[in-house]
Amino acid sequence: MVGTMEDFIEEEEFSVSVDPRRSRPGKKKKKRKPESQVVSILNHLFVKYPCLNKSVVDTGRECSDSDTSCSLSFAKVGNFTSRSPPSIKSGHLLKSALAGGISCAFSAFLMHPVDTVKTQVQASTTLSFIEIMSKIPEIGARGLYKGSIPAVVGQFASHGLRTSIYEASRLALPLVAPGLLDIQVQPIASFLGTVLGTTLRIPCEVLKQRLQANQFDNIVEATLSTWRQDGLKGLFRGTGVTLLREVPFYVAGMGLYSQSKKLVERRLGRVLEPWEAIAVGALSGGFTAVMTTPFDVIKTRMMTAPQGVDLSMWMAAYSIVTHEGVLAFYKGAVPRFFWTAPLGALNLAGYELLQKAFVTVPLDRSVHSD
Repeated sequence: MVGTMEDFIEEEEFSVSVDPRRSRPGKKKKKRKPESQVVSILNHLFVKYPCLNKSVVDTGRECSDSDTSCSLSFAKVGNFTSRSPPSIKSGHLLKSALAGGISCAFSAFLMHPVDTVKTQVQASTTLSFIEIMSKIPEIGARGLYKGSIPAVVGQFASHGLRTSIYEASRLALPLVAPGLLDIQVQPIASFLGTVLGTTLRIPCEVLKQRLQANQFDNIVEATLSTWRQDGLKGLFRGTGVTLLREVPFYVAGMGLYSQSKKLVERRLGRVLEPWEAIAVGALSGGFTAVMTTPFDVIKTRMMTAPQGVDLSMWMAAYSIVTHEGVLAFYKGAVPRFFWTAPLGALNLAGYELLQKAFVTVPLDRSVHSD
């Protein structure tokens, strides 16, 4: 240490009270408040002795008065603990949207055959998962990829919007409600992004599932027929139950991924490698997918219901319970887990890795310095 605290205080008091340049004859010297003196002393310490900066203390490195590498974390005047608020830049939001959209569109296309099997299991009241799997040679590659176009388009648009709103909310919420903790900001931001992003994807989801259930041969026929029979309402069928599935999935999934990643990093004592982050994302996504499977089954029944039939969420749930039993709510849980685990890895970890590749300069590290 360069000197004791008493030396600093004496030096500061001397510079405040004895400096002849600050004294004027014939005028009574104004008495300074104790808090103002503390501010002055602290500012003097961190300006003259940069070694007191936290970043230097943490590393245990010695530095001299002339060491310019010790950047100040405090303001030089007055509000020495104030930090500049994070700014919301459109470029950052666009990169976040691209990162979220690309990662989800790629994972949706890659895992679409598994999603087709899951949809056919859930849409059928008689066929089991094993029976559907035995029919894969008959379905063929073309049948397994039916509905892939609306699936990819919907995932790209939906998750691009979801991630950009998530990032904007994550930066704006601390400014609007400074009392919120980080663990509260993340679920709220995820909720806002998920609601808006999912609503945008509903028409693509309806068309995708009707194609997967072999109700139509191509996307043009599915779109025109749905519009003629049910109108705009038909394209948004199952919106409520889809939100009941998506909101818990993404809010819980993103929170579980974030907390699990921090826990593993603390245990290992280092930052996770990309493949380790992807593994954590896969397990988090698969676990939350199994939890939300009942809503997924109801959604599939509503979206694949015959045209002109107004099937509500409660009617679909009642029909499943009375005709198939409670366990039917978990039909397709196995393919849903294997479909969502890679999806979760790319949605959660893949989005994070892509964002790091796109965004090179963090927005929330700016501080007041001299």
